[in-house]
Formats: sequence, structure tokens, C-alpha cells
Amino acid sequence: MITPIRIRVRNIRSIADAEIRIPETGITALFGAVGSGKSTFLSAMVWALYGEVPGGLKQADMRRTGADGESCEAEVEFSFNGQTFTALRGLRQRTTRGAVREEAYARWWALGASGAGQDERQISPTKLNQKITELTGLTGRAYCGAFFIAQGQLTDLAEGTPAQVQQLFEEQTGLGLLTKEVERRNAEARQAEELAASMPGSREDTDAARQALDAAQDEAVRAHEEHTDADARAQESAARLRDAEAGAAAVEKRHRAAEEKRITRARLGERIRHHEQRQTALEAQVNGVDIEALGVLGQRLTALRAAASSAELALGKLQVARSRAEEAKARAREAQTQMEAVADPDLDRLIAEAQDRRTTHEQQRAVLQGEYMRLNRAVEALTTSDAACCPTCVQPLRDVRALVTHLSDQRVLCVTEGKNAKAKAEAAAQLHDALVRRHQQQDQAHARLEAVQAEAATAAEHVEAVRLAADPAVAAAAGLLPGPVPTDPEQVLAQCRTVIDQLGEDVSHARQMRGLRTELADTETALAAARAELAGLTTASEPSSNELGAATAALATARANHSAAVTASADANTRFQVTSERAGVLGKAHEEATTRMRAKAERLHEAHILHTAAALLTQFRRALLAEYTAAVSQAATDVLTQITDRHTRFEIDQDFAPRVHTAEGTVRPTRVLSGGEKATAALAFRLGITEQITGGTATGMIIADEITAAHDADTRRAVLTCLAELGWPALVVSHGEEITEAAQHVITLAQPDESTGTVISAAA
Repeated sequence: MITPIRIRVRNIRSIADAEIRIPETGITALFGAVGSGKSTFLSAMVWALYGEVPGGLKQADMRRTGADGESCEAEVEFSFNGQTFTALRGLRQRTTRGAVREEAYARWWALGASGAGQDERQISPTKLNQKITELTGLTGRAYCGAFFIAQGQLTDLAEGTPAQVQQLFEEQTGLGLLTKEVERRNAEARQAEELAASMPGSREDTDAARQALDAAQDEAVRAHEEHTDADARAQESAARLRDAEAGAAAVEKRHRAAEEKRITRARLGERIRHHEQRQTALEAQVNGVDIEALGVLGQRLTALRAAASSAELALGKLQVARSRAEEAKARAREAQTQMEAVADPDLDRLIAEAQDRRTTHEQQRAVLQGEYMRLNRAVEALTTSDAACCPTCVQPLRDVRALVTHLSDQRVLCVTEGKNAKAKAEAAAQLHDALVRRHQQQDQAHARLEAVQAEAATAAEHVEAVRLAADPAVAAAAGLLPGPVPTDPEQVLAQCRTVIDQLGEDVSHARQMRGLRTELADTETALAAARAELAGLTTASEPSSNELGAATAALATARANHSAAVTASADANTRFQVTSERAGVLGKAHEEATTRMRAKAERLHEAHILHTAAALLTQFRRALLAEYTAAVSQAATDVLTQITDRHTRFEIDQDFAPRVHTAEGTVRPTRVLSGGEKATAALAFRLGITEQITGGTATGMIIADEITAAHDADTRRAVLTCLAELGWPALVVSHGEEITEAAQHVITLAQPDESTGTVISAAA
């Protein structure tokens, strides 16, 4: 198993930079006064290997107060199956958007025979956890359960209630997870039963719904047959109606044909008289009119309109170009004024100074926050304990009240200074933002000035180009005017418009005359066509009144019969639709009843499965518990008989009341033993759990943190003597002098100060 050889700590809790080397045999004592950082080495070792921070703290709490920006690392060198490995885990600080956060990193390498690193590489903290677990076969919880004896654990094993002993036993052996799983399965089974009981549905409801559905379906079948018969009769009456309609239509067609020919003959006579009158009137209007000059007038009007339009368009463009040039000049003057208003040559220097002040105050605030958290934890630990004692080792302190007062004053000072730093940082940030905005305004004003100046120059060039293009168009329009021509372009356009209006009136009159001549030709053509059509009309045969009456009576009778058949078919179809819809509703009701019954059956089946699973897990837990307690009892007995001949056996079963068998044949609970006997039995019990977790294949190094702090001097000596007699390698943390007598190796830690932290004062 894992045997630590070297632990190095940099800027973790009270230790600035210290390293201890641990012999692989015998008991090594980590000795020092209260608060000297002994437990920090153990916490750093567990954190480096598995990333777990004892005491429910966060990784960021590992950093030593005042070590911001420095390396914060724990490095552990250990041996496993004859090979040496090194694991390193650390924290580096990152600043994101003004906030400082801790980021974890890790390294891993194996050591060769020469002591140099092999296969050294930086990996993620999660990969390091997986690497250690794959190598040793133990998770962080299993490793601590097997080899780490925490403060007060031996007392809980020897003197605790059965419930306390059971909780500790299951936590160490991993049975607690199985117990929680059994409780969860039982709760799920009860919930499934309660849900099934509250759900509707039964076999009787399903059968009743099925019977109602069958009756409705039979009724729907009968209604469908009635509808089929009625629909056949309606189709027969429809055929007879179509025959009657065809006969009546033929008679009506003959009647309409004769009537239409009479009307057509009368209309053609009227059209001929109208065309003759129109022909006479048009001939009187167009006689003596000459319209040959229409082409010349039209060409002259078209040319003058085109020239005037071109000239007007060119002058309009010239006016627009001049207006835009004036606007560009005005914008250039405005941009020059704005540029002069915001210009400041010292702006970049002021921005840099404001940013430096902001960064300085934010860093000062972060340092004060870390110091406040450290002081707050210390005050809470001292003020919430039941007695005036150290919260770490339960040893008495001389003046707790003075220490609390001193720490509280420092905490208040941190709050005051933190608020001042925050206010200064916020003020610097506001000044920096205002200066940046002013710098942006200056850049924008400069860019706008250059843009509008370029725009004004371009507009002036465009005015001249447009003027040069407009002159030919005005000259062309002036060349088409009769008589003297004015020199002003606007007057040229006005005279063009006058001439165009006059020519337009002449062309309109000529076109009107041409239209009359065309209309005269069309009238003569229409008159000839009407006379030809009248000559071609023939006389059509017309049905008698008796034929018309008979056809009408036959059609009325067929319609009445068909209407009655359609009504009967519609009534039958309505009955069929109603019965079909009722059958559909009852079918859905039957499906819902069946679904409810099945859902309830599924919930009951699920509850049965969950109960069965819970029973199997309970049986499996009971078997494991019997196996584990028997294995722990045997392993603890082996340990106990190695260190004493007063007790022949240690026993723990499912009642979780640990007891020992004496050499006299009596059985005594551990809670009634003397102090030394109780400590011996508890140590054997705890090491028995270690052998059960590891399978008894290897012992590894026992890590014991203040396991004797709560005992008297005689009991402390008895525990250390038992541990020494076992011959197992162990690293024992203590501030009692007895540890120096029982240990083969002693590492002494000095009380830390604010600047240097814990240091190794002696190692022997």
C-alpha cells in the first residue's frame, strides 16, 4: 500500500515552505505546539494524492494568508510495491475581469534507480485522482478509511453508542452506501404502492365498457344497412330526374332558339339604322380636313420635349450638386469646432494613471478579504466551542477572551480598510471609464473632420462637372425654339414649355381628325357586316304549348320523387353517423378503461420488483455485514493478542456493541474497560477495519492525527505503546511529550509567525 516517504508543503495554511522525510519503518512522531502546522502536513498529503480537502473546506482555503501570487503546492513522494512515485498538486491565481480565482494543476512522475524523475508530465487534477486510484485500487475515501485515524475516532469506537459505532463502521468499510441504497429502494417501493392505490381502473369497469361498445357497434351496423337501401333508392330517383330534365331541356332549347332568332333579326335591323346615321354624321365632319401635317408636328414636338427634358434634368442636377456642396462646407465647419472642443494631448497619460490606481486598490481589497476570512474562521472556532480550548487539539488555552478580542479588532480593521479600498477602486474605475469615453469622442471627432473635409472637396468638384455637362443640353433646347432665344437657362426652359404646350394642342387636334376618319371606316365595315348577317338568318321550328306543358309537368313530378328519396337517405345517414359517433365514444371509453387498468397493474408490478430488489439488497447487506464483522473481529483479535495477553479475543457483530474476551473467560464491553484497556481495544478494532479494507495483503503506513489528545497521560502512553509493539510503520501527530518517548523518529515543528510560517526546528 501507499507508504509516504517525503511531504513538501509550500504556502498552505500556516506553512510557508517546509519539508519532512518519513522513515519507512517504526513510528515517526510529528511533534509541536498547538497551531504549529502538524495537521497541515496530513491534510496536504491527502489533498496532493486525491484532491480531497478535510473539514469540508474549499481548495482555495488551502492557500496561506498573505501568499497571494506565490506558488501554493503540496508534493508527496511515496513507495508502492517497491517502486517510488511522486504526486504534486497546486493552485495558481488567475485574474478574470478584475476577480481573482484559484486554478488547480497537478504533476506526476515515477523515480528511477538513480533518483531522477521518469515519465514526468503535467496532468489534470482529475487524471491524477484516477492515476492514484488505478495504481493502489483505493479511492480517497477508502484510503482514509483504511490508514487515516482521525482525532477522537478511537474514543468513538470504544465508548460510542451502537448507532455511533455502526455509522463509523459503515463509513469506513463502505457499507453506508449500500445501506442508503436499501433505504432508497424501500422508499420507492412504498411510493409505487401508494401511487397504484390512488390510481383509478378495474376489470369490472373494463368489461362494462366492452359490453356497451358491442351494443353500440351492432346498432351502427343496422343503421348502415338502412342508409345503404335509402341511398340506392335515391340514386334510382336521380336517374329518372335526369331523364325528365333532359326531355324538358330539349323542348326548352327549341323554344329558346326560335325566340333568339326573332330577337337577333330585330337587333340587326336596329344596328343597320344606327350605322347608317353614324356614317352620314362622320362624313360631314371629316370632309375638307387635311391631317398630313400631323407627322411633322409630332416629330417637332417629340424633339423639343426630349431637349427640354434633358436641359431641365441637367439644371436640376446642377442645383442639387450646389446644395450638397454648401451642406458639406457647413458640416466641415461644425466638425472643426467639435474637434477643437474635445482635443486634449494629455488624455492617454491620464487613462494609464487611472487604470494603475484601480489595479492597486483592487489587489489591496483582495488581500484584505483573504485576511478577513482567516480571522473570521479563527474567531468563530474560538467563540462557538463549549470550553476555553483549542478547536484543533482540544487543549486548554490561557486567555481565550484576549485572543478573541485581538482577532475581532483585526477583523474590524480589515473590514474598514477593505471598504476604503473598494471605494477608491470604484472611483478610479469611474474616472478611467470617463477618460476612455472622452478619448473615443476625440477619435470620432477627428475621423469625422477628415471625412467631411474630403466630402466638401468632392462636392465642389462635382458642381463644376455638372455645370459643364448642363451647358450642351440647354444649348440644344434653345436651338429648337422659333424666333429670338434668351440667354438665361431658366428663361430658355420657360419658353420651351410654352412652345411645347402650343404644339401639343395642334397635335391633339390633328389626332382627333385622324380618329374620326378611322371611326368612319370602321362604321362602313360594321354596316356591311350587319347587312350580310341579316341576309343569312333562317327560320327555326318552335315547339307547341302542349309540348312545353307536358315536359314541365314530367320534370316537376321527377323532382318531387327525388327530393323525397334524398330526404329519406339523409335521415338514414344521420342515424348512421349518430350511432357510429356513439360507438367511437364508447370505444375510446373502453380504451381509457383498459389503459387505466394496465397502468395500475404496471405500478403494482413495479412496486413488487422494487420490494424484491430491496429484499435482495437487504439480504446482501446482511451477508456482507456478517462477513465484514467476522473479518474485522478476527483481524482485531490478531492485533489484540499481539500486544496483550489479558484479552484473548475481540468481537463485534451486527448489534455494534464492541466487546473483548478476557483470559479469565469473561466477556466485557469496551466501554467499561479501564483507560489503557479501552485504548488498546479501540486501536485493535480500528486496525482490524484497516485489514478488512485492504484484504490483509499489506498493512501500509498508519496515519494518526492527535489520537491521544482526549486521553489522560497513562492512556496516551498505553495507546502509543500498543502502536509501537505492533511493529507497523506509522506517522503520529501529537503535541504531548509522550510521543517523543514512544517514537523511533521525531520531527519537531516550531510555532509559525506571520512572515515565515511553520519551520522544521528539529528532526531526529
